[in-house]
Amino acid sequence: MRRYYGQQNRAAGEVTVVDRKLAAILSADVAGFSRLAALDEEGTVRALDLCRGRIDELVSEHGGRIFGSAGDGFVAEFPSAVQAVRCSVEIQRGLFGLSVDRPPDRRLEFRIGVNLGDVVVSGDDLLGDGVNIAARVQEIAAPSGICISASVREHLDGKVPFTLTSLGERSLKNIPRPIFVFRVDWQQETPVEGGIVSMPSLAARRGKDQPSIVVMPFDNLSGQGDEYFVDGVVEEITAALSRVRNFFVIARQSAFTYKGRFVDVREVGRELGVNYVVEGTVRRGGDRLRISVQLVDAETRTQFWSDRYEGAIEDIFAFQDRIAAQVAGAIHPAIRDAEIELAKRKPPTSLRAYDLVMRAYPKLWGRRKDTNNQAIELLRQAIAVDPDYGRAYALLAWCHASNASYLWTQQLERELVKARAAVEAAGSISDDPTALTAAGAAMSICGDQERATTFIEKALALDANNAWAWARFGWLAIYKDEATRATERFQRGMTLSPRDPLAFNMRLGMAFSLAMEGSLAEAIAIAQQVVNTYPDVTWCYRHLAAWSAMSGDLETARSAAQKLLAAEPDFTIEWYRALPWFQNIPQWQDQMAEGLRQAGLPER
Repeated sequence: MRRYYGQQNRAAGEVTVVDRKLAAILSADVAGFSRLAALDEEGTVRALDLCRGRIDELVSEHGGRIFGSAGDGFVAEFPSAVQAVRCSVEIQRGLFGLSVDRPPDRRLEFRIGVNLGDVVVSGDDLLGDGVNIAARVQEIAAPSGICISASVREHLDGKVPFTLTSLGERSLKNIPRPIFVFRVDWQQETPVEGGIVSMPSLAARRGKDQPSIVVMPFDNLSGQGDEYFVDGVVEEITAALSRVRNFFVIARQSAFTYKGRFVDVREVGRELGVNYVVEGTVRRGGDRLRISVQLVDAETRTQFWSDRYEGAIEDIFAFQDRIAAQVAGAIHPAIRDAEIELAKRKPPTSLRAYDLVMRAYPKLWGRRKDTNNQAIELLRQAIAVDPDYGRAYALLAWCHASNASYLWTQQLERELVKARAAVEAAGSISDDPTALTAAGAAMSICGDQERATTFIEKALALDANNAWAWARFGWLAIYKDEATRATERFQRGMTLSPRDPLAFNMRLGMAFSLAMEGSLAEAIAIAQQVVNTYPDVTWCYRHLAAWSAMSGDLETARSAAQKLLAAEPDFTIEWYRALPWFQNIPQWQDQMAEGLRQAGLPER
């Protein structure tokens, strides 16, 4: 232990002595504890006591000491970073085994954060930034997850068998400097009494007999101008595979985060929790197209199947169906001869319209007004080329509804009228899950929740692995005052697509449902993470401002309000209250409005 001499007490002639030491700090709490206690207070407390007993044993076995506990959380110190991380993994393994008999929505899932830093010794207690950073890193961790700071990461090379995934630099509350954070991807299985059970991971939620697969971005062997075309091929193959109910298919949006970089299939398997990886190349020359595809085991890198397809450009839709059928047959003997129930959607009469829609896709995910308007222009061009292209109309409806919902327009009602008109113009889209989801999303924002429900339920009936449809199904539940259902649906969407470009939207939906259930602290933490990770999603500040004020934290509320007005100077509470999706939840509309007033936002 190091001893430092502080300032001299001039009146008494004494010098203050401060004891310090370097320690690895483990901070943990139960995700959603308030919700669990509200559902079953006595059962939750009994389960927590059982977990604490096992935690005490594991901390002691790894040379640690618990020096603080409050409610559902605790803080422990360890003499080394390696011991702290090993203990964290053993805690997650052991606690999952203790709660395996509880219903999935009643299980205690701990979040753990670990930091290595200098701490102040105060009797049996430890204080200072070294402890505070561990607590803030813990807040980033997912339920049953472990996050560590860069100071811990530096000591782990070659000493732990777990993949350490960088989450980038994060700004943490009340910590003056950004901190690099890493996720510990601990093992997918763990021994318990009586055998092996799955971990609470992506794979664990799917069922042990269900193959899981991701279609990676294909390599473009043509010119740069064909990138959008190559992306379109992958999207259609992903959608086709999603219709095979025996598969769990990672959403296209998550797969595309790997675009443009070399990654080992084992790394992909670990990060996305999949058994199989589809890779391929596309070469386009004139009016000819050549697609090469291979199916690889994510663990062993064994190539199970490969094939090549070549033909005229106008045959692309038939190509996609053939590829999907071949991959399906190669994955699992039980479904080798199964028919892929592909919807017979009507392809556009012109490939040019298809190209334009594909170019619009990256621009319509609701983060910025300018990119949303660029998507609108591309979709209008697609419709001009092919006036019967239903998906283009449905996506156009979503873009106009987004302009209204995110208050990117001064003419709210005009955008809503355009959204409704585009849905009506879409015509028959009953066999296109993407179009159905877009139309349902638009109608829900316009306030017609019953019609929106019809669209979304039909989309999920066609494609049960559609992450966007599950996310919109979650928002529908919020708009219908069904917060508990919303939480389950957002979780399903995030499980399907863990690296989705709409992840911020799903997380905010999760936060919204938690806030409606009274878990304001959890909702605020998620909203803060979203604005830290996605600084261009400025509409998140309206939620952060309202919820912080509702919780009594006016400092955070007013800070969020100032940032909202800096990004959206025309924002008013009256304007926000006019959004039609509030009509079924007037009590929540009033609470949000009052929170925004307390935060200092203008009424009109």
